[in-house]
Amino acid sequence: LVLLLGVLMAVWLAFFSARRLVTPIRVLAIGTRAVAAGDYTKRLPMHSGDELGFLVESFNDMTLKIARAQEEVRSSQQQAEQERAYLWAVLARLSSGVLTLDVNRTVYTVNVAAGEILGVESKACIGYELNEIVERYEYLKNFADAITPHLAESCSDTSGKGEWREEVIFYGATGRQVLMCGGAALPGDDGGYVIVFDDVTNLVQAQRDAAWGEVARRLAHEIKNPLTPIQLSAERLRHKYLKSMPPEDAVVLDKSTHTIVQQVEVMKEMVQAFSEYARTPKLELRPLPLNALIDEVLELYRNNHLGVVIEARLQKRLPLVSVDAGRMRQLLHNLIKNALEAMVEGEMKITLETRALSERGVSMVELRVVDSGPGIPVAILENIFEPYVTAKPKGSGLGLAIVKKIVEEHSGVIWAENLEQGACMTIHLPVAPGNIDNVARVGAADDSTPEDVMPFKQPDGEK
Repeated sequence: LVLLLGVLMAVWLAFFSARRLVTPIRVLAIGTRAVAAGDYTKRLPMHSGDELGFLVESFNDMTLKIARAQEEVRSSQQQAEQERAYLWAVLARLSSGVLTLDVNRTVYTVNVAAGEILGVESKACIGYELNEIVERYEYLKNFADAITPHLAESCSDTSGKGEWREEVIFYGATGRQVLMCGGAALPGDDGGYVIVFDDVTNLVQAQRDAAWGEVARRLAHEIKNPLTPIQLSAERLRHKYLKSMPPEDAVVLDKSTHTIVQQVEVMKEMVQAFSEYARTPKLELRPLPLNALIDEVLELYRNNHLGVVIEARLQKRLPLVSVDAGRMRQLLHNLIKNALEAMVEGEMKITLETRALSERGVSMVELRVVDSGPGIPVAILENIFEPYVTAKPKGSGLGLAIVKKIVEEHSGVIWAENLEQGACMTIHLPVAPGNIDNVARVGAADDSTPEDVMPFKQPDGEK
């Protein structure tokens, strides 16, 4: 019996010792599998204070440190993503264009404003080198040629600043553009460049217009005052001495005084044009039908006896526009007069067209004046609306400048372009409040009903 009890006790002690040895190892195996599965939060229970217990405790410390490091990495990544999203939100709302390039001049960042200013699709440029983008958009060559030397200078600048500024002029998708560009080398081992630019075309034009307006005011004031005394003095000399002089001298006096009076009248007309360009009238804006104003003005040219065919293609049910009737009549007169003076031979025809349209959610009325003349010389096409810019041998060069001023007074835009035969002046005027909903309906009607075009043509007998 004692022997049997001894054997049983020995077996029990063996099982107990084996269990104490195997349990920590089994726990470590479970923890190892959890870590292999990516679970660093699992904590292993300690069953003893011996070497195996120390091993379990070390394992718990290791997984705790890994979990904390992983949480810090996750937090850093989240913070970086938030900062990146914040930066993109700021860039997306900037009116300035922003480009970033790496050291190989591969585009890394293009914000929305940069795409709009350069006339490119922002996302489509990311990942392409600058020269590859120029191959796709050839009109950007001047822009690229202007900034490329600065990129090389920024790269070789050892001061760490590498900043530059330059005014760049190029002819983009929307015509002549003036960009104020600036850039610098990016810090860090990766390097790269950042380029920031603004479209200052309208600002430059506004400054130029303001300068011309000031010149016009001063000239009108300085020239106008002595004109009347000069004219009166010439007429007085003519009246007092013409009849009492010998015939030969009388002819000379008559011709001279006539020339003086005639040139004074020309000067007065020029001064009047200056005054018209310089003055800022108080507009009386009212919702008016543009077609009615056009018909009213065209009636004055029906019997022009110049051999010119004047045709009007006016869209019916055109939305009203908020305009000053007097200024708009002056605009139409100037445009028609400019078209008449541009045609010198061949088939002489002027066409006025109107239609409603909507661009980028803005409702507008479009007016086009097309002539069959030789067109506008390319050298002055971009500056045709500036004072004294004209291709005609006669005239002050203020007619189209006044037209542009009137258009801008009405919050509109105007541009000129050459067609296959002749030139075209296009004006966009905003629709009067309360008439915006009519634009889509009118446009749809115009697409389906040809009777919406109203012809106005010179009768053949009145050419």
